[in-house]
Amino acid sequence: MRKTFIWIVVVGLVVGLASVCLGATPKPAGNVVLTVTGDITVKNADTGLEFDMPMLEGLGISRCEVKDPWLGKKVYEGILISTILQYAGAGNTAGEVVVVAKDGKKVAVKAADAVKFPIMLATKDGGKAIGTGLGGPVKLVFPYDTHPEVEKLYDKNNWNWYVVTLEVKAKS
Repeated sequence: MRKTFIWIVVVGLVVGLASVCLGATPKPAGNVVLTVTGDITVKNADTGLEFDMPMLEGLGISRCEVKDPWLGKKVYEGILISTILQYAGAGNTAGEVVVVAKDGKKVAVKAADAVKFPIMLATKDGGKAIGTGLGGPVKLVFPYDTHPEVEKLYDKNNWNWYVVTLEVKAKS
């Protein structure tokens, strides 16, 4: 009886672990707002890891009160780049993340800085979705107020609007 119980538990654990390991990463049900490409292990499309807004925000929302150099005092909510890197399976191999806007503007952020500082991709401003005219739906935000040293690393010209892609580059 005891051997049967142990066998059932072991089989249950193996089946459960296999379903988690082999489970497919969800695909976006709505419009893709962000694609993560490059040195990642988790993918749900040929191009990389695609997110619609509910999937992206489902990774966990952080809050940042900051003086936006272009729009003044703001309360942004969004997803930390470090959280996205972790979800995408970038691990310790990531050297930098190139944040690409719809217009092609690229901003390189060191992966170590994204882990050290709460650098985010904001999706909300004051609790409301960020419109395309104000840099949304996804906008790169640096935590100048809580981490003033970040402004020396990434000046105001590095704030990137209408972000569509994160290109994860491996360490050299």
